[in-house]
Amino acid sequence: MSKCSNIARKFIGCLVLTVVSAAVPMTTIAELYKYKNEDGVTVLDSHVPARYVKYGYTILSLNGRVLEVVPRALTDAEITARDNAIELQQRIDRKRREQKIADQNLLRLYSTPEDVIRARDTKLQSIESFINAQSGNARRLQEQKHRLESSLADIERSGGTISKDRIDRIRSIENRMSQIENEIQGKHDEMEALRTTYAADLTRVRELYGNDPGR
Repeated sequence: MSKCSNIARKFIGCLVLTVVSAAVPMTTIAELYKYKNEDGVTVLDSHVPARYVKYGYTILSLNGRVLEVVPRALTDAEITARDNAIELQQRIDRKRREQKIADQNLLRLYSTPEDVIRARDTKLQSIESFINAQSGNARRLQEQKHRLESSLADIERSGGTISKDRIDRIRSIENRMSQIENEIQGKHDEMEALRTTYAADLTRVRELYGNDPGR
Protein backbone atom coordinates (compact mmCIF):
# COMPACT_ATOMS: atom_id res chain seq x y z
CA MET A 1 0.00 0.00 0.00
CA SER A 2 2.89 2.30 0.81
CA LYS A 3 4.55 1.62 -2.54
CA CYS A 4 1.35 2.43 -4.38
CA SER A 5 1.05 5.72 -2.48
CA ASN A 6 4.63 6.67 -3.42
CA ILE A 7 4.01 5.90 -7.07
CA ALA A 8 0.79 7.92 -7.01
CA ARG A 9 2.53 10.88 -5.39
CA LYS A 10 5.33 10.81 -8.00
CA PHE A 11 2.80 10.62 -10.84
CA ILE A 12 0.81 13.53 -9.43
CA GLY A 13 4.05 15.52 -8.94
CA CYS A 14 5.10 14.95 -12.55
CA LEU A 15 1.66 15.88 -13.78
CA VAL A 16 1.67 19.10 -11.78
CA LEU A 17 5.16 19.99 -13.07
CA THR A 18 4.02 19.41 -16.65
CA VAL A 19 0.93 21.54 -16.19
CA VAL A 20 2.92 24.34 -14.56
CA SER A 21 5.55 24.24 -17.32
CA ALA A 22 2.86 24.45 -19.96
CA ALA A 23 1.27 27.37 -18.18
CA VAL A 24 4.50 29.40 -17.98
CA PRO A 25 4.55 31.98 -20.84
CA MET A 26 7.21 31.49 -23.49
CA THR A 27 8.52 34.94 -22.73
CA THR A 28 9.89 33.68 -19.43
CA ILE A 29 12.19 31.29 -21.30
CA ALA A 30 12.80 33.53 -24.29
CA GLU A 31 16.22 34.65 -25.49
CA LEU A 32 18.43 37.26 -23.93
CA TYR A 33 19.29 40.48 -25.70
CA LYS A 34 22.77 42.00 -25.50
CA TYR A 35 23.25 45.65 -26.38
CA LYS A 36 25.21 48.71 -25.32
CA ASN A 37 23.64 51.63 -23.53
CA GLU A 38 24.47 55.31 -23.95
CA ASP A 39 27.50 54.91 -21.70
CA GLY A 40 28.92 52.16 -23.88
CA VAL A 41 28.23 49.53 -21.21
CA THR A 42 27.16 46.09 -22.46
CA VAL A 43 23.74 45.12 -21.10
CA LEU A 44 21.98 41.75 -20.98
CA ASP A 45 18.23 42.04 -20.74
CA SER A 46 15.01 40.37 -21.76
CA HIS A 47 14.38 43.10 -24.32
CA VAL A 48 16.07 45.97 -26.08
CA PRO A 49 14.75 49.43 -25.28
CA ALA A 50 13.53 51.16 -28.44
CA ARG A 51 16.14 53.92 -28.20
CA TYR A 52 18.97 51.36 -28.49
CA VAL A 53 17.59 49.27 -31.35
CA LYS A 54 19.22 51.43 -34.03
CA TYR A 55 22.65 50.72 -32.56
CA GLY A 56 22.28 47.00 -33.11
CA TYR A 57 22.08 44.11 -30.69
CA THR A 58 22.70 40.38 -30.29
CA ILE A 59 20.12 37.72 -29.50
CA LEU A 60 21.39 34.97 -27.21
CA SER A 61 19.93 31.72 -25.98
CA LEU A 62 19.66 31.23 -22.24
CA ASN A 63 22.86 29.21 -22.30
CA GLY A 64 24.72 32.05 -24.03
CA ARG A 65 24.71 30.78 -27.62
CA VAL A 66 24.46 33.50 -30.26
CA LEU A 67 21.20 33.10 -32.18
CA GLU A 68 21.25 36.24 -34.28
CA VAL A 69 23.22 39.45 -34.67
CA VAL A 70 21.15 42.45 -35.67
CA PRO A 71 23.44 45.11 -37.13
CA ARG A 72 23.11 48.76 -36.35
CA ALA A 73 21.12 51.01 -38.65
CA LEU A 74 23.11 52.66 -41.44
CA THR A 75 23.73 56.39 -41.43
CA ASP A 76 22.56 58.52 -44.34
CA ALA A 77 26.13 58.69 -45.64
CA GLU A 78 26.49 54.90 -45.43
CA ILE A 79 23.20 54.39 -47.22
CA THR A 80 24.34 56.72 -50.01
CA ALA A 81 27.68 54.91 -50.26
CA ARG A 82 25.94 51.54 -50.36
CA ASP A 83 23.51 52.64 -53.06
CA ASN A 84 26.37 54.13 -55.11
CA ALA A 85 28.32 50.89 -54.81
CA ILE A 86 25.30 48.88 -55.94
CA GLU A 87 24.74 51.22 -58.89
CA LEU A 88 28.42 51.01 -59.86
CA GLN A 89 28.36 47.21 -59.74
CA GLN A 90 25.21 47.16 -61.84
CA ARG A 91 26.91 49.34 -64.46
CA ILE A 92 29.94 47.06 -64.44
CA ASP A 93 27.76 43.97 -64.82
CA ARG A 94 25.76 45.59 -67.63
CA LYS A 95 28.96 46.58 -69.44
CA ARG A 96 30.26 43.03 -69.14
CA ARG A 97 27.04 41.63 -70.59
CA GLU A 98 27.12 44.13 -73.45
CA GLN A 99 30.78 43.31 -74.14
CA LYS A 100 29.99 39.61 -74.17
CA ILE A 101 27.21 40.14 -76.73
CA ALA A 102 29.49 42.39 -78.83
CA ASP A 103 32.24 39.76 -78.75
CA GLN A 104 29.82 37.05 -79.83
CA ASN A 105 28.72 39.20 -82.75
CA LEU A 106 32.33 39.85 -83.77
CA LEU A 107 33.20 36.16 -83.67
CA ARG A 108 30.12 35.42 -85.74
CA LEU A 109 31.09 38.02 -88.35
CA TYR A 110 34.84 37.49 -88.55
CA SER A 111 36.81 34.25 -88.56
CA THR A 112 40.18 36.02 -88.63
CA PRO A 113 41.50 39.58 -88.19
CA GLU A 114 42.04 39.68 -91.94
CA ASP A 115 38.27 39.38 -92.39
CA VAL A 116 37.88 42.68 -90.53
CA ILE A 117 40.40 44.36 -92.81
CA ARG A 118 38.67 43.06 -95.94
CA ALA A 119 35.26 44.17 -94.69
CA ARG A 120 36.65 47.61 -93.85
CA ASP A 121 38.31 48.05 -97.23
CA THR A 122 35.22 46.88 -99.11
CA LYS A 123 33.02 49.36 -97.26
CA LEU A 124 35.45 52.24 -97.68
CA GLN A 125 35.87 51.53 -101.40
CA SER A 126 32.09 51.59 -101.82
CA ILE A 127 31.89 54.98 -100.15
CA GLU A 128 34.81 56.31 -102.17
CA SER A 129 33.04 55.23 -105.36
CA PHE A 130 29.96 57.15 -104.28
CA ILE A 131 32.06 60.22 -103.50
CA ASN A 132 33.80 60.04 -106.88
CA ALA A 133 30.48 59.70 -108.70
CA GLN A 134 28.99 62.66 -106.84
CA SER A 135 32.11 64.71 -107.39
CA GLY A 136 31.72 64.07 -111.13
CA ASN A 137 28.10 65.18 -110.96
CA ALA A 138 29.15 68.32 -109.12
CA ARG A 139 31.72 69.15 -111.81
CA ARG A 140 29.15 68.70 -114.57
CA LEU A 141 26.69 70.92 -112.74
CA GLN A 142 29.39 73.52 -112.27
CA GLU A 143 30.11 73.47 -116.00
CA GLN A 144 26.40 73.71 -116.76
CA LYS A 145 26.06 76.65 -114.40
CA HIS A 146 29.06 78.34 -115.98
CA ARG A 147 27.53 77.99 -119.45
CA LEU A 148 24.19 79.41 -118.28
CA GLU A 149 25.89 82.33 -116.56
CA SER A 150 27.91 83.02 -119.74
CA SER A 151 24.74 83.04 -121.83
CA LEU A 152 23.08 85.41 -119.35
CA ALA A 153 26.09 87.70 -119.55
CA ASP A 154 25.82 87.71 -123.33
CA ILE A 155 22.13 88.61 -123.09
CA GLU A 156 22.89 91.48 -120.70
CA ARG A 157 25.66 92.80 -122.93
CA SER A 158 23.34 92.74 -125.92
CA GLY A 159 20.68 94.63 -123.93
CA GLY A 160 18.30 91.69 -123.80
CA THR A 161 16.05 90.68 -120.95
CA ILE A 162 16.91 87.72 -118.79
CA SER A 163 13.88 85.54 -118.18
CA LYS A 164 12.94 84.28 -114.74
CA ASP A 165 13.17 80.67 -115.98
CA ARG A 166 16.89 81.10 -116.71
CA ILE A 167 17.54 82.54 -113.25
CA ASP A 168 15.49 79.76 -111.63
CA ARG A 169 17.49 77.23 -113.60
CA ILE A 170 20.74 78.58 -112.18
CA ARG A 171 19.30 78.61 -108.65
CA SER A 172 18.19 75.00 -109.08
CA ILE A 173 21.69 73.99 -110.19
CA GLU A 174 23.22 75.80 -107.21
CA ASN A 175 20.83 74.04 -104.82
CA ARG A 176 21.70 70.67 -106.31
CA MET A 177 25.41 71.45 -106.09
CA SER A 178 25.00 72.41 -102.43
CA GLN A 179 23.11 69.18 -101.79
CA ILE A 180 25.85 67.12 -103.43
CA GLU A 181 28.49 68.95 -101.42
CA ASN A 182 26.66 68.06 -98.19
CA GLU A 183 26.32 64.44 -99.29
CA ILE A 184 30.03 64.22 -100.05
CA GLN A 185 30.93 65.74 -96.69
CA GLY A 186 28.57 63.30 -94.98
CA LYS A 187 30.30 60.41 -96.70
CA HIS A 188 33.71 61.68 -95.63
CA ASP A 189 32.46 61.82 -92.04
CA GLU A 190 31.05 58.32 -92.44
CA MET A 191 34.42 57.06 -93.65
CA GLU A 192 36.17 58.50 -90.61
CA ALA A 193 33.61 56.91 -88.30
CA LEU A 194 34.01 53.58 -90.09
CA ARG A 195 37.78 53.70 -89.79
CA THR A 196 37.43 54.25 -86.05
CA THR A 197 34.86 51.47 -85.67
CA TYR A 198 36.80 48.96 -87.74
CA ALA A 199 40.01 49.83 -85.89
CA ALA A 200 38.31 48.98 -82.60
CA ASP A 201 36.81 45.80 -84.08
CA LEU A 202 40.18 44.74 -85.45
CA THR A 203 41.88 45.25 -82.09
CA ARG A 204 39.18 43.28 -80.28
CA VAL A 205 39.13 40.44 -82.80
CA ARG A 206 42.89 40.12 -82.49
CA GLU A 207 42.49 39.92 -78.73
CA LEU A 208 39.73 37.31 -78.98
CA TYR A 209 41.74 35.14 -81.37
CA GLY A 210 44.87 35.59 -79.33
CA ASN A 211 47.06 37.29 -81.92
CA ASP A 212 47.03 40.86 -80.61
CA PRO A 213 50.15 42.58 -82.05
CA GLY A 214 50.43 44.54 -78.83
CA ARG A 215 51.12 41.42 -76.79
